Parts: sequence; C-alpha cells; structure tokens
Amino acid sequence: MEGHQRNLYLYERFNARVLGVSRDDVITLKYFANSLDLTFPLLSNVTSFLGVSVDAQLDGRPIFSRRTVIIDKAGIIRYVRNGSPDFKDILLFLKKLNQKGRLDPTTGGKP
Repeated sequence: MEGHQRNLYLYERFNARVLGVSRDDVITLKYFANSLDLTFPLLSNVTSFLGVSVDAQLDGRPIFSRRTVIIDKAGIIRYVRNGSPDFKDILLFLKKLNQKGRLDPTTGGKP
C-alpha cells in the first residue's frame, strides 16, 4: 500500500485512481490507512464479493491472495497480476492504456 501511495501522483498523471480492497472491517481499515498516511480509499469487502469477482481466491477457498487489478473506465479488467505489485510494470501498463485512450476521461474510457 505504501508503494501505491508513493506512486499516487504518477497514477493520477495517467488518469488512474487507486482503491484498496480488504476483507478487514471498516474500523481496522481506518486504523491501517491512518497508520500509513494513505490518502486513497480503502474498501471493506468482508463478504468477499470483489475478491470472487476478480478470481482472487486461493485454491478456490475464500482466502484471498494479494492481487493488482486495473479496470478501465468501461469496467473492463485490463490487467491482473498476483503477488506483490510491480510498480514499474503497473506504470508502463497505465501509460500504454492511456496512450490508447482507454483511461482518458474525455473519451469515457473508450479508445
């Protein structure tokens, strides 16, 4: 999460927004965000709905692995990577999407 916070200004240059998702409750997430000085929203997903929707289950069980997902403005999943985020890869991918117009707010996310 700290890496995403450090790169937030770069993501914003590519018209991207960060949203953290966790199975933790709202109170825990608020403490977590405050302790790391996070300025992007954290979503409490205690029912696991979002984890299931991006297939982040671990061996089919409701134990969710760390996963980076990039969704364009049309709601299409464009990037999925398991494990710790590769920030250089994320930035290169956002640049590529932005050049294609998929994250350009003036096109509504369409190329």
